[in-house]
Amino acid sequence: MNAKYKKSLKIVTLLITAAFIATASAATYNYMYQNATIGVESLDLTWTTTGAADATAAGTTIAGSTCTLASLEGPAGGTKTYSDPVRLEAAATTTFDLNIASITGDTGDMTSIVVKLYDVSGSTLEGTLTVWDGAQGSDLSGLTIDLGETWRFQWEISWASGASGSVSVELEVEIPVP
Repeated sequence: MNAKYKKSLKIVTLLITAAFIATASAATYNYMYQNATIGVESLDLTWTTTGAADATAAGTTIAGSTCTLASLEGPAGGTKTYSDPVRLEAAATTTFDLNIASITGDTGDMTSIVVKLYDVSGSTLEGTLTVWDGAQGSDLSGLTIDLGETWRFQWEISWASGASGSVSVELEVEIPVP
């Protein structure tokens, strides 16, 4: 009977130990946690000015990712060119689209609005966006600016003879998400 008692005691001990292990395991895995810090990734493109006369004449202001050219003007019956009112700098090689978001105002008197993109270091023409030429132009897609490059945006504005009024243009630099 002593052997049966020892055997029973062993089984009871094993059952109690198994219950403790199961309870401890269940308590350990009842909850799992994951902590993350989420932030906004910085853009690889930034607006900048040179302090050039064109930037001042164009009324260039930069607030984060928005560049405003508040004073672009062109003569009635003629064309005015702002050769360097704002620049785009690349912190990494980036492919982007230049989209015409909207054109509003006295477009009936507008002859054309053309934006040409030049590489500052070599004065290479990288792209031409016809914003307006009697009608809204087409977006530019697939432009690629390399790491460390800076491009200047040249604006050419032409009004019809006897024109008066103003036009508002919104362009978007869009970096397509793969």
